Amino acid sequence: MKFLSVVHLVDTEGPLFEPLGITFKRINEIFGINLKSNTKTLSRIFDKTIDLPLNKKRKKIFYESFNENILSYKKNLKELNKQNRIIFNKNFRKNFKDSFNNNWLINWNCVDHINYITNPQKRLLGMHKIYDYYKNLIKLNKNRDEIHFHFHPPSINNKANTTGNHYFANSNNLYEILTKRIIDRNWFPCTFRAGFHIENPDSNWFLEQFIPFDYSNQATNQTNLNYGRFENWKNSSKNWTPYNPSHDDYRIKGNCRRLIARCLNIGTRISILNQKEVEKAFLAKKNGSKTILAFTNHDFRSMIKDFEEVYKMLKTASNKYNIKFKFCGAREAFNNEYGKSKKKLKFHIKLKNNTLFISSNKKIFGPQPFLAIKNINKQYFHENFFIEKPFYKWRYTFDRHSFEMKKVLCFAFAANDNDGFTSIIKIFFKKKNLEIKTYNI
Repeated sequence: MKFLSVVHLVDTEGPLFEPLGITFKRINEIFGINLKSNTKTLSRIFDKTIDLPLNKKRKKIFYESFNENILSYKKNLKELNKQNRIIFNKNFRKNFKDSFNNNWLINWNCVDHINYITNPQKRLLGMHKIYDYYKNLIKLNKNRDEIHFHFHPPSINNKANTTGNHYFANSNNLYEILTKRIIDRNWFPCTFRAGFHIENPDSNWFLEQFIPFDYSNQATNQTNLNYGRFENWKNSSKNWTPYNPSHDDYRIKGNCRRLIARCLNIGTRISILNQKEVEKAFLAKKNGSKTILAFTNHDFRSMIKDFEEVYKMLKTASNKYNIKFKFCGAREAFNNEYGKSKKKLKFHIKLKNNTLFISSNKKIFGPQPFLAIKNINKQYFHENFFIEKPFYKWRYTFDRHSFEMKKVLCFAFAANDNDGFTSIIKIFFKKKNLEIKTYNI
């Protein structure tokens, strides 16, 4: 297709309150500078009048990293609501039209802050809290925005203002979130963005089982302030063509199923989208490459300026290369470049004695669906199927090793096809009959 798919993803984490102590601790961690933690010092940083023991290059990086715009957090729901009243307003969106006269579209990648022991930055804690907030805004404003998935692995100390480096070792959060999202909200992700931009072998292999599209690659030539602590895409592709990762190194091309797209930042301090990068994407599209231009920011920062700056870059590049652009959903962009099947994913389900047999009419993404169970005690569980034929056939047995059918309140599973179209099946056992509900996202 002779237009460039443009995808705006927001790491959607809700309000963020930052005490001065945390700001100045981060300054020390990144630049090795001990400054007095008070509002006077912060004002001097904003005015660029503070004496810093840094060379000219490092000073420039410092002020790009710590300035009034970047530190203007939406510290509570009242402030977040104020910003969202503008962003979701049709009169605001219509200021930013793509080449097909569509308003700007946002993909809200929602996180869940759960099971933390401390919360010094007053994050919005609770299952589905952020998902529900944005789902309601989209429904109320009747726009084209979409909900997708974002995940922060908890750290070893389990504080809400720190991050972990392993998806499973320190908690069951990932499985709990997805299990409850399937059963409580009839939803499962087809696209993903990694929290703190970090992937590792464990997340690579998890995504490879269930989620076909990944917008986490942040490879650039820019200076990394944390020496790879929050940016681990060294040696990954710096062009705008998605790639299939390697099983053992997600940063390089390999034989895995999912596709990873590059996604740079706006409105922050590292891996920044600029005019050169935007033009590189338009030129790649002009030359016939499969291309997705994706960028991300955070809902807890001031976002209004980001729209204006990115739109100006898009219009400039579009005119320069005479290539149209379209604001796209995260799944839609991949379908634009790689095509999609007309055959809808369907499942055949049969109960024989105490065993449930399940088969699909087409190949699903990953060897098995994601299984979610809720018992009569209102406890949630994630389990594996017994795989009879990978990608096509599975079974599950109810017995003393799992659950008796009479103790299951809801048996559900979710699967994506290779195009990212999601099907959710919920099964309720009525004596020996099955009540089956299907949800296609």
